[in-house]
Amino acid sequence: MKTFNAILDGYNTQEQALEYARGVVWCELETSEQTINHKTYIDTVDGVGVWYDYGADYYFFSDEKA
Repeated sequence: MKTFNAILDGYNTQEQALEYARGVVWCELETSEQTINHKTYIDTVDGVGVWYDYGADYYFFSDEKA
């Protein structure tokens, strides 16, 4: 999975994670290939996947256009 080098702490809500995804200029951030085992899909916003890692308690974002 190709993820962006940005995370949001788990104390935030799903709605806050979606708002964050809407406000970031993703083309300015780097991506890297990662394997994340304990994840839950939230939604896709403008080609960016919003996920929650329930093992480490944070939201992360994937490049769904790649």
